[in-house]
Amino acid sequence: MQRAGFRFQTPHFVVYLMRTEETRLPRLGITVSRRIGGAVTRNRIKRRVRECFRIKLRPAIPPGSDLLVIARTGAARLESHAILEELTTATVNLRRRL
Repeated sequence: MQRAGFRFQTPHFVVYLMRTEETRLPRLGITVSRRIGGAVTRNRIKRRVRECFRIKLRPAIPPGSDLLVIARTGAARLESHAILEELTTATVNLRRRL
């Protein structure tokens, strides 16, 4: 699935944007590996990324798109506004390529 889309890397995330069915709402996929931290840390990152998607990223990408976010080392130390800033930058860049 990742080969079909476009990739953008930020210091703490790798973001893929892929086109799928035209008629459905954008979807989000999140991957946070165990080397990032324990279960509490991984779930906190996922909750923050989901909230960023709900508030700002979903309206910014076209319908029928899938956004995949992979957390990298150091993502656990970021505040919510820093996560939003990085993901917004990545999404805007990827939307231009799409």
